[in-house]
Amino acid sequence: MSADGSGTSSSRFGEKGLGLALEVLEQVAGHHDGITAAEIARAVGAPRATVYRTVNALVRDGYLVRRPDFSGFLLGARVLELAAIVDAHRRPAHRDVLDEVRSATGEAVHLVAFHRSGLAIVDEDPAQPLSDRATFLSDPTRSAPGHVWLVEQPNLPEPAGVAVERWRVTPPSEVVSAIHAAYAARGYAEQVGGLSAGRGCLAVSITDDDGHAIGALTLSTPVSRFSLAARHLGALRDAARSLRTLAQGHPVSFS
Repeated sequence: MSADGSGTSSSRFGEKGLGLALEVLEQVAGHHDGITAAEIARAVGAPRATVYRTVNALVRDGYLVRRPDFSGFLLGARVLELAAIVDAHRRPAHRDVLDEVRSATGEAVHLVAFHRSGLAIVDEDPAQPLSDRATFLSDPTRSAPGHVWLVEQPNLPEPAGVAVERWRVTPPSEVVSAIHAAYAARGYAEQVGGLSAGRGCLAVSITDDDGHAIGALTLSTPVSRFSLAARHLGALRDAARSLRTLAQGHPVSFS
């Protein structure tokens, strides 16, 4: 019996009834505007009276709710709570780090991993996506993380199971030398107008325990605020250190 004396789900439904209850929940989940008990009965091929009893039990337990106009049933709070728990377990650990730095800076922040042929996008800011994804992945001179890659020249394998884009542009040696010099002077990379005339970006490297760059954290902001972007370097570097502890195997696998 449960604490309220109503009994467990298995004791109320029995093995076959529990299977029917799951089928009912699946049917309701597939109808975002609601579905009637009669429609559920037809879909699962069960007697209408049996389905009515199952639906009523699920309503009592909070797994289903009746539509306000009583025209059908919707998923209840207990199902939504379970879904939230499952989603939390599936949420990658790096997302918490990124959420924090995005909130602290108020700017677009993207996480990329390095491989020997280019960049792999691990987490693109969902609220402020990349302005030119194709150029970002094809030309290392046009973005701050591309500059970090040119300086570090990582010799990491291309990640398995990820759609890999390779650099399509080979920059002139004098451009690469200038990028090296700027990076050495600043300790980070920056680029203005490479992907969008109205935006600039800066990037800090993410290193492994041996100090080798395995990825970068990049912040993008409108040109009107770019002169102030360096104030966020502390938050970016703190986040990069946290991300280093989460990198497992290939850096694209930030857990």
